[in-house]
Amino acid sequence: MAVPDNGPVIVSISWWLCFLCGGFLALRVYAKLSRSQSLWWDDYTLITSWTLLLIQSVITQIGQRLGFGKHTVDIAPCNLATIALYTSIGASISCFASTGSKISFGVTLLRLFKGPSKWFVWFSIVTLFMAMLPSALLTWIICTPPEKAWNPSVEGKCWDPVIATDYGIFNAAWCAVIDFALALLPWTLLWGLQMRMTEKIGVGVAMSLGVLSGVCAIIKGVYVVQLREQDFFYNGKDVTIWTSVETATAITGASIPVLRVFFKEKRSTHVTQDRRNDESVPQAQVKRPRSISMSQV
Repeated sequence: MAVPDNGPVIVSISWWLCFLCGGFLALRVYAKLSRSQSLWWDDYTLITSWTLLLIQSVITQIGQRLGFGKHTVDIAPCNLATIALYTSIGASISCFASTGSKISFGVTLLRLFKGPSKWFVWFSIVTLFMAMLPSALLTWIICTPPEKAWNPSVEGKCWDPVIATDYGIFNAAWCAVIDFALALLPWTLLWGLQMRMTEKIGVGVAMSLGVLSGVCAIIKGVYVVQLREQDFFYNGKDVTIWTSVETATAITGASIPVLRVFFKEKRSTHVTQDRRNDESVPQAQVKRPRSISMSQV
């Protein structure tokens, strides 16, 4: 009889998400460098987040080879503490990866806004980071000595596990609120610009994809309760997967606005060249479509 194992599903989805959002990030970087634009702090933050997601995927793969994804009774006893340690490390890394991907978009918005809106973006960035830190560190401080958190056989004391679970739910909820707020903020800027309505909607939708990351944060928050379950190595599939989905969605969503401008410029350039070749239209007479200046994105 086959042993129930969620490990292959967890690992395959984790790697697929890592490479998918990595592709969007690579295109984002290429789009900027090909236009002779320097990378800025939002780009470096996003690259760091993806690197952490890659490390998280490697750790998940190692844990799966040791038995992560199976019922606890089906895992070799000598591997239980090691899997728990890797799971703790991966959870801490995922916190920084997810939050960093959201902060990256906030850093982008800092270049577009002034006044109260800019201060709100700063508030969002700071509170995202401050709310994330306890989630990333709880595993390492919840027990005395810390080793007891991943090795129950060690003598010591631990806080009530409900504390970590409840805070995880709060952190996910706060991330969702900030995602929604930052996703809607660009519309306040776009509505005052002299642009065609279709162009406003196109730019607005491209810059509002953080909403999807917020939805993922809510779903992850629902599954955080799996941390309370005794057989987490098997039952923790959903919270593990949705943690990666949240980060990958944020990285992809932050890359799409840059790619939209890049492909729009490429298309405009090809149209201009075709007109010059077919109609001999002087470059000075060719009107380029008006768009929001996204060179700062």
